[in-house]
Amino acid sequence: MDSSAVAALQPAPARAGGLAWRIGRRWRIAAIAAVIAVVAAVMLTGGHRPSMGLTGHGAGVVSVAFSPDGTVVAAADEDGFIYLWRAATGERIITLRSPRGAAGHAIAFSPDGRLLAAGDSAGGDTTVWSTVTGKRVTTVRDPVSEAFVGSVAFSPDGRLLATGDTGGTYVWSTATGRMVMTLRDPGRQAYVNSVAFSLDGTLIADGDDDGSTSLWATATGRLITSIPGPGRAPTVRSVAFSPDGKILATGDGHGGGAYLWSTATGRRIATLPGHENGVARSVAFSPDGRTLAVVEGIGDGNGTLYLWSAGTHKLAAILADPDGYDIDSAAFSPDGKTLATGDDLDADQPTSTPARTYLWNVSWLP
Repeated sequence: MDSSAVAALQPAPARAGGLAWRIGRRWRIAAIAAVIAVVAAVMLTGGHRPSMGLTGHGAGVVSVAFSPDGTVVAAADEDGFIYLWRAATGERIITLRSPRGAAGHAIAFSPDGRLLAAGDSAGGDTTVWSTVTGKRVTTVRDPVSEAFVGSVAFSPDGRLLATGDTGGTYVWSTATGRMVMTLRDPGRQAYVNSVAFSLDGTLIADGDDDGSTSLWATATGRLITSIPGPGRAPTVRSVAFSPDGKILATGDGHGGGAYLWSTATGRRIATLPGHENGVARSVAFSPDGRTLAVVEGIGDGNGTLYLWSAGTHKLAAILADPDGYDIDSAAFSPDGKTLATGDDLDADQPTSTPARTYLWNVSWLP
């Protein structure tokens, strides 16, 4: 064989080697990227563990709340029980039960901490309890449907109670128990998942299953603006006002993550991404407005709580449920140093470990 024939045969091994090198290089880049992602996640997670686990639940926790003075933590579960604990010691002080035995889907303390409102999953009932005696004070009922109540909120002055369900958002007098206002966008028929008052009490926000978020004037019930959902198949699972009332956060029910909106213009300020298959079940601002907590569930026991900087829109930390359950709700203590979360037991998950309400020390947040 002459030298030209030998030379003609040489490039083939070289090309194969080059291809192998390129494939190897791509694999190495992917591996390095994966390692970087893991390291970043570890750094953001930071080994954070809850400072206290509050027990007693026989079913998943669907809503948590702090009393206005921060001394009491309340949690509602899917068995219809609501437990109140001392935040400092974990001592259980009151146990409440839904009159219908239905799962509680939302709870909220009155501004003076003497009342607790709890929305049921059946009958359209919202029961108002005395936190002093543990006795029922009154019950208000959706006049249109008997669907479950997805959200409850007291006005800052304690004179009004807002409830959200299939019929829309209803506003009730806490003094008389009578309905004083119905907030319903004529172009919207979807179920209301979440309601919230602004801190000055002038606005009510609600979010629903068709992805719409509406802002209403509390004094008149007038619709100020309606914000369409930006997601691919939008559902608003949660809404929360910033303490200064300038920003409204909404949790995306399809695609996870959260959106920040200007309450003055209705325009989107920022998108805080989540898992593409996730559900942002709860959003909550810290009392100083600097941090937004976003609870995201994927339905496979990978419940995660993301803590975002509300100013820079950068992820500050990640908290993972220590039992491997989903998380359904989160609430900051009034001083912003503690965060409460509740285990949500998925039907497909083993329940050898009971659901708990966890308290996290987040005093390290900037």
